[in-house]
Amino acid sequence: MQALGFRRFSLLGWSDGGITALIAAALNPTLVNKLVVWGANAFVSEEDIQIYQSLRDVSLWSERMRRPMEQMYGAQYFKQTWERWVDGISQFINKPQGSICVDLLPQISCPTLILHGAQDPVVPAYHPQLLQDSISGSRLHVFPKGKHNIHLRYSAEFNTLVEQFLNE
Repeated sequence: MQALGFRRFSLLGWSDGGITALIAAALNPTLVNKLVVWGANAFVSEEDIQIYQSLRDVSLWSERMRRPMEQMYGAQYFKQTWERWVDGISQFINKPQGSICVDLLPQISCPTLILHGAQDPVVPAYHPQLLQDSISGSRLHVFPKGKHNIHLRYSAEFNTLVEQFLNE
């Protein structure tokens, strides 16, 4: 962003992009104006490992979830990349408290909106709660019937919330 000439900017991140945005906001407080994250976690628990392992075999995914990824990346490449992601994210369990970036959360000083789908099968509700508890002044909005893809399934409400937050 600095190379593009932006002195300050807001970050929006979903899932691993949300983790990246959390880290970037913590490490660059003078650059990040506002932060919006959804489907993100700051640590990996034993329960998370079980979830990841249950999702490891993409052939068991519904066709609706698997097909777009296979069309985009090719079936074999997607399968291998997903398995490597599961292996990679699972390594955080070996760090103290499974931390990805828990220690950085209190350093986030920009206004932060945390969005979460209450029925997210990938990110249990304790993750957004930890984010809210650890990021001073942050707000949490829960989509009661939302899953991991709230930005797609509830796009109108999602976009309205984000736009209002960014325009405040």
